[in-house]
Amino acid sequence: MVFKCILLMYYKNSGGHNYRRQGQMLTLVEYMVLLYRALLPTPVWYCFFLNKEYGSLFSSLTTGLYLTFKLTSIVQKVQLFFAALRALSRKEVHYGSYATSEQVNAAGDLCAICQEKMHAPIFLSCKHIFCEDCVAEWFERERTCPLCRALVRPADIKSYGDGSTSLLFQLF
Repeated sequence: MVFKCILLMYYKNSGGHNYRRQGQMLTLVEYMVLLYRALLPTPVWYCFFLNKEYGSLFSSLTTGLYLTFKLTSIVQKVQLFFAALRALSRKEVHYGSYATSEQVNAAGDLCAICQEKMHAPIFLSCKHIFCEDCVAEWFERERTCPLCRALVRPADIKSYGDGSTSLLFQLF
């Protein structure tokens, strides 16, 4: 939680730039915390289920079931963590491609969202071009093009770009 607060303060002081990078960092931190929360109770529950008081067959069966369910949960969380890490290290964007200077000149030099000169223009599949930060902020709320409302391919991973936390209630 402290690390999330530090990230939010750091990006607040940067003047609102790098919105996509901030979202990727917060998503990575959230998936790291989810993985930690999944790993933390494992030794305690393992010792509890391995208790031979109820019989060795029952304790072996419950321990095996617990480890099976826990392992599948941890594998899923590790995959999500590495997907968030790949998204952070990847230079391309997952909802379009960087526009060439010819495409920007043909579409005009102003972003339709912020009405300023385009900074790191993104070319969407519907052929519209926007600033990278503007369209990333738009996609945090909606997965459609801001102009034509065409559906844009959803992200590979759930984004916790606003600093929110998963509401997962962990039983084991």
